[in-house]
Amino acid sequence: MKRSLSTIFSTLFLLAFIAMPRPGFSADCPECKEVAKGKIPKAHLDKSLKKLPAGMVIWDNEDAMEKLKDPKAKVLWVDTRPGSFLKVGTLLPAVHLVCDMKGTAITGADAANAISKDKLMKEMAKIDPDVHNVTVAFFCQGPECHRSYDAAIRSVSEYGLSPAKVVWFRDGYPNLEKFILENPKLKKKIAKYLRGDVVNQ
Repeated sequence: MKRSLSTIFSTLFLLAFIAMPRPGFSADCPECKEVAKGKIPKAHLDKSLKKLPAGMVIWDNEDAMEKLKDPKAKVLWVDTRPGSFLKVGTLLPAVHLVCDMKGTAITGADAANAISKDKLMKEMAKIDPDVHNVTVAFFCQGPECHRSYDAAIRSVSEYGLSPAKVVWFRDGYPNLEKFILENPKLKKKIAKYLRGDVVNQ
């Protein structure tokens, strides 16, 4: 009888521990709210804001270039846009994991590249087997594109990543491409940073 009571209490304790809210999960992240296209809060588009309320870091072009130039930076760049955008251009080191607001199906050719915790962790492990050392930077089509914003939110609220290791690259790909093309020194080295048709123009 004592043994079975002990087993019951152990099981209840384990269940309580599993259900207990932990940092990085949605129960502890009331600020982790995904948004629909065009619905990113205006305050989050303000260039003076460098961190989202839930703790995710915000990068713009200068921040992104600093990391792209650093060979020691352990950054996983994630392009969250549909695959049709990639031919025109994307970041050279980027992986392709398509994201949209939760509940919106990723269909067609992009379905195989829909973002998931398993896929993200697998890509992080390629940067460093200890994924805690990896910073994940999500980007899409520009500041008002919700895909990278939602991916950053989801990576914390559902996938359990530390907000301090998650980046919303707010300026996004087209703005970074323009930033590089307008800088003669960067333009000469474009193939070090970008891939796609833009490199051959």
